Amino acid sequence: MNRVVITGIGVVTPIGNTRDTFWSALVEARSGIGPITIIPTERLNSRIAAQVLDFKPSEHFDPRRESLLDRFAQFAVVAARSALRDSQLELTEELALDTATIIGNSTGGMNTLDDSFSRLYATHGTRAHPLSIPRLMSNAACSAISMDLGLKGPTYTIASACSSGTHAIGQAFSMVRSGQVPIALTGGTEACLTVGTFKGWEALRVLSADTCRPFSRTRSGLVLGEGAAMFVLETHEHAVARGAPIYAEMLGFGMSADAGDIHQQLIAAEPEGANDPRRERMLREIARSEAHRRQRLL
Repeated sequence: MNRVVITGIGVVTPIGNTRDTFWSALVEARSGIGPITIIPTERLNSRIAAQVLDFKPSEHFDPRRESLLDRFAQFAVVAARSALRDSQLELTEELALDTATIIGNSTGGMNTLDDSFSRLYATHGTRAHPLSIPRLMSNAACSAISMDLGLKGPTYTIASACSSGTHAIGQAFSMVRSGQVPIALTGGTEACLTVGTFKGWEALRVLSADTCRPFSRTRSGLVLGEGAAMFVLETHEHAVARGAPIYAEMLGFGMSADAGDIHQQLIAAEPEGANDPRRERMLREIARSEAHRRQRLL
């Protein structure tokens, strides 16, 4: 099994659109939650969100390219460009053929979907935008990254609700570790701040009216947000050989489910889902592997 390291980071977030500004905001505990300004709020009960406010598509795409991409795909491409640039990786044609693009996304192009439905139902339109389907597919962001950066290896999207990005990174990690690919660009993207999406979440009665504080006794619900984060993963051997910056080494990944009732899943997941015996075995294997590696280094 190969050792897997992170050599590139790219973000588009409510608290910063570069690695350094994002990290500074995290360290300084600056919140990205605030009043909604990017959509009408007259019909909303919850009027706060974690918005990406300083993102201008025209600064990153020409008009034709911009028209092809929903907001969630725009976020993904910009974050992916930053991650690849940060990794200092020079993609040859041969390497591009072997580089995977594994992206997590839960809802797809909700801005496109909301606009299309509004045109059809609210204004009684008879035609949808000709690019509606390519824009709203969950795989649109992944495909856009692949085409924008010329990545020709395995390219697909993982959709597993709030776990989508984590599962995508885990899948990419497994592919690099096993030797299926030497490099993977992976992460997650989401842009679902639309009136229709909010009304759906409001129907579940899980949105907070003030802020998100999951560990507080006075917590009142969740807050919707948007953004994208991407990593470049590669084998340790490949990264060292080219003198790449190494941010961290990934030692393992595990996943499980509690197979509980849908209503319970929405409000309080069963903790036994995270206590799968396989997870404990995986953690022991990681510990043994790391101890063995350290011993070799000594």
